Amino acid sequence: MKAIDETMSIYQILSEYPFLLKIFKQHGMEKFENKEVLEKLGPLLKLKTALSMVSVNKDSFIELLNQAVVSNEAKGDFTLADSPERQKELTLLALLPCGMKMPFNRAFDDFSSEYSRQINNVLHSLVEGNVNHELSYYAYIDLVTSIDELPDIIVSSDINSFYHKPFQENFLNKEYFVTLNSSPMNRDFESIGFADPRGQFTMISANLLVLVTIDELMKDNPKPESWEDILKDEYRNRVVMRGQDGFFCNGVLLPFYRLYGMEGIKKLASSVYTGIHPSEMVKMIDSKKDDVPPMYIMPLFFARKIQDKSRITINIPSEGAIVSPVQMLVKKSAVERVKEITDFLCGKEFGKISARAFFPTTNPEVENNLKGIKLYWLGWDFLMNTDIGTLKKEVEVVFNEHFYETGGMV
Repeated sequence: MKAIDETMSIYQILSEYPFLLKIFKQHGMEKFENKEVLEKLGPLLKLKTALSMVSVNKDSFIELLNQAVVSNEAKGDFTLADSPERQKELTLLALLPCGMKMPFNRAFDDFSSEYSRQINNVLHSLVEGNVNHELSYYAYIDLVTSIDELPDIIVSSDINSFYHKPFQENFLNKEYFVTLNSSPMNRDFESIGFADPRGQFTMISANLLVLVTIDELMKDNPKPESWEDILKDEYRNRVVMRGQDGFFCNGVLLPFYRLYGMEGIKKLASSVYTGIHPSEMVKMIDSKKDDVPPMYIMPLFFARKIQDKSRITINIPSEGAIVSPVQMLVKKSAVERVKEITDFLCGKEFGKISARAFFPTTNPEVENNLKGIKLYWLGWDFLMNTDIGTLKKEVEVVFNEHFYETGGMV
């Protein structure tokens, strides 16, 4: 890249690097967002002159622009699926549930822009959806052995490889991370023992899994009152859950195993008609067709997006809405360096944003408005005393065998 300097015109800079407009706007030069102004004034106005007009320090601003360009070019087509080893270049990596990603991005973009301006440096971060990383990034994590290969902050979703035996032995048992949760945390989560007793994971939020029924299609069958009810023979091939290409959501399978054992997994496989993304479940329900399954295990976020709620019931089974965790790992060695970032992620304002999107927060100052919704959490005893990685493989094999045997649809 050619380094940006004070002699370049505003038009030249923003034409070549349009993503720099955000930095210009943060420093009082939002008029260049107007295409007409940029095309008429931009070619005539040198950067040096523009900065003097708004009383911005020239050297600091130019350094900030060049750092942003370097950061952007360094990322290139960097995705975790293609280059998981490049995660060590990041300060923050976030792998989020669908539904949480958009509100997180909006809030974090505003925060990171201001943060970068204050420290006069670029915050290196990557935010991606959690879907499908079970088969890519999380498989890579099982092979990582050095703390230097990890970002300072990792936000992740579901019961993933950070709970597997290799990561426990290489990192958690060596206490490389530290929890930043308030004690006590939000009462909704304090009551289920959500805080990590080892003080490693910072639990931020949860993706709540509920059971949606299309009432008119339930016919003579009563609506299930418990998760165990959907394992009954009369519900064979009548349930939809998240999955694709032979992979089904561990956020559902592990709790069913915990509650009902491997027999429960076999019965669940018989009940499941197909596995699709929750957004597809919403479309299926809203199609109002009478040849679709009547029951859907889906996140509360997506259940709330169903248009005609008069046809459905969002059921909270007696065991509780299943808690699929959103957690954060913060390197103990980086705690002071990243304090402003973690304060934001654990703070009240982001907690409110999360709760409004139906991802309840652990922040004790925020009201989650769960309206008496009971929560079911796997529990730390189970997570710490079980070889989770091996168990997931065993459950997957048993589930898939019975799913295909009983006529499940891929």
